Amino acid sequence: MDLVRAFVTVYTFSNVVTEQFLNKEQHVTTKAAGKLDDLWCYTCETMEQEDHCVDLLGNQTALMRKCPEDHRICMVKRISYTTSTENSTSIPRMWSLARSCSSKCEAGCIIVGERTKLYACTSCCEKSLCNVGKGTAPDCFPTSGVVAVLAVLVRLMTS
Repeated sequence: MDLVRAFVTVYTFSNVVTEQFLNKEQHVTTKAAGKLDDLWCYTCETMEQEDHCVDLLGNQTALMRKCPEDHRICMVKRISYTTSTENSTSIPRMWSLARSCSSKCEAGCIIVGERTKLYACTSCCEKSLCNVGKGTAPDCFPTSGVVAVLAVLVRLMTS
C-alpha cells in the first residue's frame, strides 16, 4: 500500500510540475525576481576632436542616459585614419566617436586600407558610466601593431 501511495504522490507532483511548465509559469527566488540594477551609459556622437564627447572632462550629466533593460552594455565606437607615404605614417586622426548603450558589443579593431588606413575600434564594458575611454585600442595603431606582428614573424622564422 505504501508503494501505491508513493507512486500516486510522485505522479501527482509530476503532473503539477508538467502543468506549470505547460502554462509557462515560472517560480524564481526573490533575489532572482528582483529587477537588475539600472545601467547608465554616456551617450553622444561627434566628429569634432575638441567636442566634450571625446574627453568627458568635468561634469557631463547631460550625456548620461539610463539604458533600456535589454541593453546591458556600454560601448564606445571610434573611427580613425592614418595616411602613409613611402617614408612615414601620420598619427591616427579621429573621424568620429560615439558612446551608447547596446545589447551586443564586440570589442576590438578592424583595419582597412593601405596608404590611407581606416581603424574602426569598439570598446565594451558592463558597469554604469564605464564608457569613458576614447575607443582606441593601443594594439590597433601602427606603432604597436606593426611591432607585434614583426615580433611574431621573427619568432616563427627563427624557430
